[in-house]
Amino acid sequence: MVQLAVSHAVLMKHAMNRRQSNRQGVVQSLRSLAQGIVVGTLGVSLCGCALHRPPPHPKIVDQALPKTVPLPPRWSATTDTGKVADDWLHSFNDHNLERVVSLAIANNLDLRQAAARVEEARQGVVVVGSQLKPHIGATIAGSSLRATATNLGSSEQFQSSTEYAAVSWELDVWGRLRAQRAAAKENYESIAIDYAFARQSLAAITAKSWFLATETHQLLVLAEQSVDIYTKLFELVKVRRAAGKVADLDVAEASFQLSEAQNNLAIAQGLYSDARRTLEVLVGRYPGAELEVAEAFAALPPQIGPGLPSSLLERRPDIVSAEHLVLAAFRTKEAAKLALLPTFSLSLEGGRLSDKLLSVLHLNPWLIDSAFGMLVPIYQGGALRAQVKIASAQQEQSIAHFGAVALRALAEVEVALTNEQLLAKRLLEMEAAVRDHTEAVRVANLKYKAGSMDLLSVLQLQVGQIESQANLIKLFNAQLTNRINLHLALGGSFDNLPAVAFPPTTSTNKP
Repeated sequence: MVQLAVSHAVLMKHAMNRRQSNRQGVVQSLRSLAQGIVVGTLGVSLCGCALHRPPPHPKIVDQALPKTVPLPPRWSATTDTGKVADDWLHSFNDHNLERVVSLAIANNLDLRQAAARVEEARQGVVVVGSQLKPHIGATIAGSSLRATATNLGSSEQFQSSTEYAAVSWELDVWGRLRAQRAAAKENYESIAIDYAFARQSLAAITAKSWFLATETHQLLVLAEQSVDIYTKLFELVKVRRAAGKVADLDVAEASFQLSEAQNNLAIAQGLYSDARRTLEVLVGRYPGAELEVAEAFAALPPQIGPGLPSSLLERRPDIVSAEHLVLAAFRTKEAAKLALLPTFSLSLEGGRLSDKLLSVLHLNPWLIDSAFGMLVPIYQGGALRAQVKIASAQQEQSIAHFGAVALRALAEVEVALTNEQLLAKRLLEMEAAVRDHTEAVRVANLKYKAGSMDLLSVLQLQVGQIESQANLIKLFNAQLTNRINLHLALGGSFDNLPAVAFPPTTSTNKP
């Protein structure tokens, strides 16, 4: 390192009778010198180099996505290009669901941690930006010494004091500090949008957990009905066995099916309890399996508009967050390059100094020191150029990360759109299957009572009916879950706040 410095020092000694007038002169000199330094600093700062323009969104997309992944004009799974709507939670027309999601947003502990990380990042921008401003410090100290002459038996007390202030300012001539501040701001915005996406994800997870709890509740009710059906059937078989109309095998078969139904009931009770505890943890409640859930599913809202594939890259929060990381890496690389250039700084120090010797001489000297410094990096073992290469590698990583997030998001939308159509078809088929099984069981029971059908055939039909009813319940839940997944994949917001907007829990005073 080579350091060039020009110093201006003024040391003024006062006699006791002229101390006050000289002190005023020193203060005036200090004020004039400070004004000159401030004016010179502002002039140098205003003439500082401007930062490079960051890469625009189309260029980032072009660099991130492989040439084999051109964005189509519309989604392959649908021809609809309607606008993506927000406030999807309200479309389910379930006030209890909305209440549970609100509790999760307000009380979830993981979301609270994410909010704290946003504030941490916001204050980090302030810390980095503080390097662009002057640093001011002051020292005030005093001491007292009493000296005693042993032979003369006398003592004398000496007072000393220090009142000293210093101002230092690094001039951002090339823009290195501004680039670092811009990088910190991009990182902050990335974390803030990650928090926004965490809110959206939490709302989606809570809604899906709500519907899962509703599913387990309906399966529990179905298991209870199965136990009741097989209990009545077992009693019927025992009556017919006592009358000599059936063999012991029918009694054993009926008893086995009853035991199996009771076992399935215990499993259903456990799943229902687990589902409610999971939901309680999400909303910040004690997991006591006491939360009441809906007894029936909400109706599936009308079909939604998916927008265009290209608009997804500007709307979905995790993609926007990844783009901010690319911009942060760009600024970090720019700052690493500018670190190869000389740095300039100004300093101003002044105050009153005295010690024991000066007290003996009855002096109170004042000191004013100003300096302009230039630090030229000559040799650091290749560290600075290595930092440039590291920043370049980090920029490549951020671009690849953006491409991976975007490609995964596109795939999630295509899968959810495809499932929308497939699940709708399956639901119609399963509803028809349930109707057919129900009618078959009704006819089989009549034939068994009339003695024209064996018990095993009746039990097989009964098992098929229960399984088809359970599959229908699960299919309803799968359809609702897929709709929520589609909303989340498309970047639609669960409330009126846009998905990529800064959430209200973070500070509105963006740095």
